[in-house]
Amino acid sequence: MHDPFDFVVEENNDGLLTVNGHSYAHKKSENTNFAVLVSKKFTEPFREPIKYGKYIANLANILGGGVIVQRLGDLNDGRRSTPERIMRGLVRPTMDKATPGDLSLVLPYRHLQDIKEMLEALDKVAPGANSRHTLLYGVEVKFYSNRIELSPNLETKIKNFFAIGDGAGITRGLIQASAAGVTVGREIAVRERERR
Repeated sequence: MHDPFDFVVEENNDGLLTVNGHSYAHKKSENTNFAVLVSKKFTEPFREPIKYGKYIANLANILGGGVIVQRLGDLNDGRRSTPERIMRGLVRPTMDKATPGDLSLVLPYRHLQDIKEMLEALDKVAPGANSRHTLLYGVEVKFYSNRIELSPNLETKIKNFFAIGDGAGITRGLIQASAAGVTVGREIAVRERERR
């Protein structure tokens, strides 16, 4: 999740245009940005999750020439957002390059339903998150490699060698990476106390 006053930005992943959010020290927007990431664990015989993610991002690139933006109200009404509908909305886009479009033509049904359900739940603790005027940008795709085999304390098969953070393939963002660091820090503290 991002802080208030953020901007939505385009990322170029080897020619594949995806979306992310950024905060700037001296530049502020009127918006709060957050990402809704849907994880999918595939079963046999499928073995190409990165290819699948790239395929979904490529659909957005084909339909929108890059990143697509859509008002949640338009998505719920089953219609494509247009520049006019975006401008009539109460939320101003922070990414001018995004093309108004229809994310239901890009995202698989289950992913789309998960995102809608999450926004409904979030609206209970953060009223307005599920507003018709909420802008959805797509797609953000995270490409993660295989996970390292770890103990519950995030220790590798090598004694006292721990793996944490996104680079280790075990977390999906700053909050989880921070929690992993705290978990390992506590385990190291326990081991140090036991050693004395």
